[in-house]
Amino acid sequence: MIASCPQCAMSLTFDDTRLPTEPFNVLCPRCRQSVTIMPPPKEEPRLPGITGPLDPLPVAEADQPDSLRALADLLLAGLKQSQPQVPDAKKWQRRRVLLCLDDPYMRESLRAAIEPSRYEIFSADFAPEAIEILHESRAEVIVLSPTFDADHQGGAAMMQYVNSLTPQIRRRTYVVLVSPQLRTLDTYLAFANGVNLTVHPEDVSSFQSIFERSVRDFNELYRPLNQASSLAPF
Repeated sequence: MIASCPQCAMSLTFDDTRLPTEPFNVLCPRCRQSVTIMPPPKEEPRLPGITGPLDPLPVAEADQPDSLRALADLLLAGLKQSQPQVPDAKKWQRRRVLLCLDDPYMRESLRAAIEPSRYEIFSADFAPEAIEILHESRAEVIVLSPTFDADHQGGAAMMQYVNSLTPQIRRRTYVVLVSPQLRTLDTYLAFANGVNLTVHPEDVSSFQSIFERSVRDFNELYRPLNQASSLAPF
């Protein structure tokens, strides 16, 4: 879905699969004008050939207790199968973080804010180098500034690469946008920019606690999907 800012006419692009059903507001990245987004109505799914509501099937009164008991057993069996498995502690690995930042001071500040025993840090100066590192290291977290590799529009190139990932891989890739134009933990601007987390440069020293809080919220949001798909949390 594409919308335009009424103040400066800047185009705002949104992923149709992630749009909510209710109208919402975002801030224009260029002029900071509040823009109201009206998501298109979503068609209710229907079975082929069904044009109206389904009538309930008649059930004999004598069969109701057995039917309810069978339904309860089926639900319990499904819940047991969907319980997430606890990963083996011996297989635990450090999270791999790729820094795509143009400011060397901010890059070092982020390195100092992250525990090396829990996170493995990679960094890149150019977008092609960053994409190559992603392929080789399979980094799970990308920390990106919009001005990264500005001479070659590296920030836009990295977001284009992220948006080209399959849904399965994208859900396992956490993108953090660091910019003085953004507020830390602003979920609306994170959604508008197609990332998982926004961080203001002044909060970089607390990056690890901010990141882990955001991941907890993310895992809670996707907990039903992960359980239904037998997937481990991020």
